Amino acid sequence: MSVSAVQGFEEFWPHYVRMHTRPATQLCHAAGSLACLGLLVAAAWTRTPAIALLGPPIDYGLSQASHRVFEQNRTAPWKNQLWHTRAELRMLWLVLTGRMRGEVARAINPQVGPEHHD
Repeated sequence: MSVSAVQGFEEFWPHYVRMHTRPATQLCHAAGSLACLGLLVAAAWTRTPAIALLGPPIDYGLSQASHRVFEQNRTAPWKNQLWHTRAELRMLWLVLTGRMRGEVARAINPQVGPEHHD
C-alpha cells in the first residue's frame, strides 16, 4: 500500500516502523529527537529563541544520515509532518523504554499481535 493511500496515523505507523528497523537508525533518531527537545528547552530557559533554530536541522541531519548509512532507504518526512512528528515521538518513547524491537517485529509480521500505543 502506498503511504499516500493511508487514511490515518495508525495505518501509517507500521509503514514508518518498517522504514526504521535497525537499532542504529532508531538510536540516531532518538539522539536527534532528544537533541532537538533539549535545544528547545535551552532556548526557553535562556530566553534565546535562536537556540531553538538549531534543533530541527540537527534532528533532521542525524535522522536522514542514519537512513542512508544503516537502512539504505530515504524518507520523506515533509509529506505529512504531523504524522511524522507523532511517529518520531512514539519511536523515541519505545526506544527509551526498550520496546521498539517488539514494534518492529509486529510491523514486519502483523500476526505477532498488537501492543498498546501512546
